[in-house]
Amino acid sequence: MPLVVVCGIPAAGKTTVATALVGHLKRQLPDQDVLCISPATVNVDKTKGYAGKTEMDSRAEKNTRSALKAAVEKVVNTKTIVVLDALNYTKGERYELFCKAKAESTTYCVRNAASEENLDPKLLQELAARFEVPMDKNRWDSPLFRLTPDDFAVDGAGIPLDAITDAIRFGKTVKAGLATKAAPAAETSFLQALDEVTNAVVEALLTHQRDAGVADGLRVPPHTVKNELRLTRPLSTAEARRHRRQYIKITRLRPCAVADIGDLFVEYLNQQA
Repeated sequence: MPLVVVCGIPAAGKTTVATALVGHLKRQLPDQDVLCISPATVNVDKTKGYAGKTEMDSRAEKNTRSALKAAVEKVVNTKTIVVLDALNYTKGERYELFCKAKAESTTYCVRNAASEENLDPKLLQELAARFEVPMDKNRWDSPLFRLTPDDFAVDGAGIPLDAITDAIRFGKTVKAGLATKAAPAAETSFLQALDEVTNAVVEALLTHQRDAGVADGLRVPPHTVKNELRLTRPLSTAEARRHRRQYIKITRLRPCAVADIGDLFVEYLNQQA
């Protein structure tokens, strides 16, 4: 059954919506297992790492993300409805969750809570800069339901629970692709190959952009065989390297065959631009 990702900045009403949705699902689908995962369920203080940019904040936030992701990975499957109630404010996080749903061949949707609370201006500015608003054109953000605190009451009135339930029950199952299929054990030299191949692809991309503009139809032999770069816009050096770091992080968690690294990285880049 599906993975429902609730996202938004603090005080946006995420927990109100998640609680209402879980209750509605249990009433409408009494024979289904429905679980809600949040910082509280993994014994994490949800305020840690959300404010400020110190090294301690960063470590706490990484620990929170890791605990939540591990909890999701343990329970998401084709028989359980999982609602994740957390910030989930970067598209990298949401993409990883989307890949997990794909790996389990289940459905997936995103519910975005946009806050209008009176937060400290400095904190609000920091959160706004860090929050990557979900876009329904992205596969990992679709189907997408947007709500603001003015759209619903504390008892859940105004939340499109029936529409979300229909998306859960009848939505398109996300099929496992190359990037999310169960991977074989990594070769001894996997990490070295991961670093070298992704670096070669990024360097080829940046060189092509300097010489010929947007990389549309670019292959990087011998690293890419099945896929080619088909970007809709040029990537800056910083952005390309950021995507490379994110891909390496994801792939280290779910190793693939060395021969597939380049094609999977190209597939990932095509989804980013």
